[in-house]
Amino acid sequence: MRVRLLIASALIATAAASQAGTLTLGAGEDFVHLNRTPTGLGPGITLDYVKRDGGDSAGGVGLDFALPAGPLTAAVGAKALAIDSDGGSATAGLVGARVGVELPASLSLFGQAYYAPSGSASGSVKSVSDNTAGVRWQPLPLVSLEAGYRYFKVEREDAARTRTLADGPYIGAGLAF
Repeated sequence: MRVRLLIASALIATAAASQAGTLTLGAGEDFVHLNRTPTGLGPGITLDYVKRDGGDSAGGVGLDFALPAGPLTAAVGAKALAIDSDGGSATAGLVGARVGVELPASLSLFGQAYYAPSGSASGSVKSVSDNTAGVRWQPLPLVSLEAGYRYFKVEREDAARTRTLADGPYIGAGLAF
């Protein structure tokens, strides 16, 4: 009985820890994005949405596994995206990684790269690339400000239907919980 209670407690603690994260809203010259990035050790749920002026958008959910080691946190994961653009609707399963490095003065550097080849995307999608890099400042425990670069491209077999949803610098604000 005690073993079962211990296992149940460990699973509940892992689930609670995996829900800690940062929700960030960012805006670039011709795009906006909203994302949730988990923090801490273990599994975490990611949420991602990017919308380009003109109506093209992509959004989805994912799961990653993070391993913090001192000031460095590395994670590997996968996410499923629904893509809605005038080039056509599609879905894609992306795999990738993210890394973060904590610096003095409440600063951190971060980067992530996710990719889907044609084999894990629907329709005429040839590939999907989703990359972000930037710097984050957390002046208060629950508030963060960030600046970075976002690149999100849906490449189609017909180049005329290829869409770049984000390609440029952005600024954003986030809440940690």
